[in-house]
Amino acid sequence: MENAENIVEQAIASFKQMPFETAELYKKYVVAFPLLSSAEKKDGAESEELRKEITDESRLRFDLYNGKDGLVSNSEFVKISSKSSAEYKENAKAGFEERLGGYISKRSGAIVEVNVPEGKEAKLNFLFLCDSSNTPVEVVVNTGPGSRLSLFEWFGSSSESVCMSAPLHVVNAGEKSNVEINMLHNEGLETSVGALNRVSAGEDSKVRLNCVYNGGKITRSSTFAEAAGRGSDLLVNEIVLGNAEQKFDINTFILNSNQLTKAMLKTGAVLKGKSFCILKGYAKVSKGTNGSYSNVEEKGLVLDPDARIQPLPDMSIDCKDVAFASHSAATAPLDKEALFYLMSRGIDEAKAKRIFVASFLSKYLADIENDIVKEIAISILLDKLDNGRHSAVPKISMQNLWIVPKKR
Repeated sequence: MENAENIVEQAIASFKQMPFETAELYKKYVVAFPLLSSAEKKDGAESEELRKEITDESRLRFDLYNGKDGLVSNSEFVKISSKSSAEYKENAKAGFEERLGGYISKRSGAIVEVNVPEGKEAKLNFLFLCDSSNTPVEVVVNTGPGSRLSLFEWFGSSSESVCMSAPLHVVNAGEKSNVEINMLHNEGLETSVGALNRVSAGEDSKVRLNCVYNGGKITRSSTFAEAAGRGSDLLVNEIVLGNAEQKFDINTFILNSNQLTKAMLKTGAVLKGKSFCILKGYAKVSKGTNGSYSNVEEKGLVLDPDARIQPLPDMSIDCKDVAFASHSAATAPLDKEALFYLMSRGIDEAKAKRIFVASFLSKYLADIENDIVKEIAISILLDKLDNGRHSAVPKISMQNLWIVPKKR
């Protein structure tokens, strides 16, 4: 198997293909994101308290977490490869994704390797916490032919101190494998979140990347997802919930690069307060990819007049014989007539709004196959909606999750 550091380097280089730093359409729609220098480290007491709270409330056993002495794991499918940490020097000529990738790679000190051999099945839970220090982390996932993987990652921070959560993921799904990666960002309000994802789906594989962006003061996410193998089925499913003055810059590029492939991007954003979100979804269908299916869908729900969503879907089709190709976007405030109807039936305004938001979010949560992740995600999202809390761990309950039939 190829060296993990080489895999990461190649993944970072592949971000050059993304249009978000070069295309004129996107240049004026950017949320400024600073690459923070080292933050002050504390004794980790807050992080240990938060880890216990998350473990107790979620009832999960975490197969990997970042403790006081670094990354800790006992899983047979997880290997932690140490690497020498080098000084990072920013290349002003490089695009943002390359600069962020270099920042993470130079400062992480270790690579988390998840290897699921041919025909094996793994279900893993990871926990990454910022305890008032920057947390760059590299995760490389390789799945063998016919294997299955369900991976859930919880990103959080334990205090209001300024720090940075910076994960970089490289996912390589082997032939006929079934892979679901679920990422929940639930950081504190003073944390900056810079996330990079590179996903490649092999022949006849099925890959689901579900990302919930809920925490952080500023979130900049860049995902390059490729349906690389013939007959591969790829879905990037994104959920954004913002309030206060949170800012989100979500960049996602899906690519059909082989015949009979399916690549989909679904993004749903709910904003309140003075929060702001840019959704940049771009799809490309390469030449010679006959029978391909490609779709970009961006939808937003605005709860307050000062909140704003800017959807920017786009598509490039270089193949004449595609099965389906489409992109769309829609944002709207709550339907006042429908809201009035519910209130006329004795439901107060706050509960009526909650029903609409739960219904909207459930359309995206329905694509998550891991029921525990669904339960955790809807509980955290609705707690934030009700109470405006960040990085909180509420009582986990499935009560408010609507089961919406999948349509694909």
